[in-house]
Amino acid sequence: MTSVAVSRRAMLAGLCLPALGWPLASRALCASPSEAGRWRNIDAKDTDPAVLDVRMTSCGDQVLNGEQTETAYKLRVWVRQSSGQFYGRPSVAASYKTWKGQRWMTGRVPTGGYIDNLWMRSVENNGQRQLHVLIKHESLDSKPSSTSEHWFRYEKAV
Repeated sequence: MTSVAVSRRAMLAGLCLPALGWPLASRALCASPSEAGRWRNIDAKDTDPAVLDVRMTSCGDQVLNGEQTETAYKLRVWVRQSSGQFYGRPSVAASYKTWKGQRWMTGRVPTGGYIDNLWMRSVENNGQRQLHVLIKHESLDSKPSSTSEHWFRYEKAV
């Protein structure tokens, strides 16, 4: 009789414990995107932008009130001023968009008389991880708009 009771308890515990563990085991973990990190401009003379910080600020792996949360990213652009000091523009939201069949991280950075629309994509170049950056400098006044292209090397996690 006692062995039957133990078996039932063991069986109930066996059924309950996995149920308690499943939410933890099945929870999705967000992987940091390949664009995340601190990136330094390969061209030392190219100081605008000199450094980019890209980070994931929240992971969209939850359902809250029946709605799937979204993964959020932040972008911070650093420029070198004429004094030689670095100036960090305020962080802006970044997101992914598809362009020409490829996934790019994008962000809109106010720079005074312009909005810099950055398109960033991590690529492997000669065995090294690099960030390919295209910028459309969108004029907010009568100045002409322009575009530029930059390459960055990965420096560290941020």
